[in-house]
Formats: sequence, structure tokens, C-alpha cells
Amino acid sequence: MITGNNGEHTNCKKSTYNRKMSNATQELRDKASSKNFPGFDYPLEFSPIRSHHKPAMIKAIWSSHQQLRGWIGWAKYSRSWDTRTINRFINDHINDPLPNQHFVFLIGGEIVGMGSLVKCYTSHDSQIALWTIPKHHGKGIGRAIVDTLTYVAFNVWGFHTLYYEHDSQNESSKKLPQKCGFILSHTREIEKGAENESGYWFSWKKFRPEGLPDAIIQGRPVEDFIVP
Repeated sequence: MITGNNGEHTNCKKSTYNRKMSNATQELRDKASSKNFPGFDYPLEFSPIRSHHKPAMIKAIWSSHQQLRGWIGWAKYSRSWDTRTINRFINDHINDPLPNQHFVFLIGGEIVGMGSLVKCYTSHDSQIALWTIPKHHGKGIGRAIVDTLTYVAFNVWGFHTLYYEHDSQNESSKKLPQKCGFILSHTREIEKGAENESGYWFSWKKFRPEGLPDAIIQGRPVEDFIVP
């Protein structure tokens, strides 16, 4: 269920929302699919994680293991996960209650990155989490993921503030939010969860632009965003 600004809740099944992409998100997908992504022979496409993505996700996680284990706690033992653990991990992302959403980003049918919108400080805030396949670093895919998730957060959900957070030692993550128009919000210390982390984190934020049409959080019905 989703809480609107009037405190009421809107019923919306995750499976229904994911199966019927919102109109606003569909427009973004159509625009992105109209031309090839720079340096590739195919466009960058994205979709909420679904069951048929499991084989490609396993391949992507395993190929990114060395990078991920340094910065993401859950990835520490991912290379040795058995089938049951992998299925549980993916199903948890598929079934995560709205407004949390998890997406795969693909070029030519290959997963090149994953990105999420997850709950943050208040019900009117969201946070971006993402990672890209190491062999595609430096190609602009991370920025494209951030721009896409920013659009979904502001135009579909209507979040007031969007956050991007990273460990202070993660050099590549330091540059991305600034390139995408985020400003430094605050710093905080957390318990170290991965090999390369310092435990000292930067939090960047971006506000919803004025003048955008009402979205879900502003009280607009979810049905307005669902493709027939």
C-alpha cells in the first residue's frame, strides 16, 4: 500500500504495478528505446525485476562479485550462493512492498546494471541504490540509471526528496551524484558491512522540481499511471 499526502493508503498490488508499467515510465522507456545507447548497437532498456530475469541476474551478480563484495554487504558470499539462496534473494526484490522498486537495465538483452528506489528518511523521501557491470564502467550507464530512477521517483511517485548515499572510500560513487545534479545533504557513520567500506558515508539529495503534475504521493490515483 502507498501513503498519500492526506495520510490515507492506496491499495496497489506489487505484481499488478510491475506487470502494467506506469504511463509516465512507459514514455521514458519509449524515449530511451528510440535510439541506441552511445557506444552500443542497442538502446538501454529497463524493467522491474521479474522471474524471467533470474538467469541473467545470476550471471550479472557472479560476474560482478569482486566489485560488489567490496561495497555491498550482501555480496560478500554471493559467488558461493546455492540455488535456494539465489532464488530467495531475487524473489525478495520482486516482492518488496511498494513504493520500493527494483529494476534491471539491459542493452541487447544483457543486464548492464541494476537500480532501486527504496524507502528512506520519511514517507515522502526515497533513495537510489545501484550498481553496474564492471566491464561497462565509464560508459555513462550509471548516470543513465540515476536519471531514469530520478524520473520515476519524481514523475510517477512524486517523492519530495531523493537521496543518493555512498561510503566515503567509494571514489566512483562520489562523482556520480554531482554529475546528476544532487547536492551534499549530510554525512553519517554506520557499521561497516563490506570489505572496502570506511563506515563514513556521504548523503546527497535532490528535490522534486516545482511545477510537475501531481503524482501518486500527491494523491493522484495509481490507476492514472497504469497502461490499459
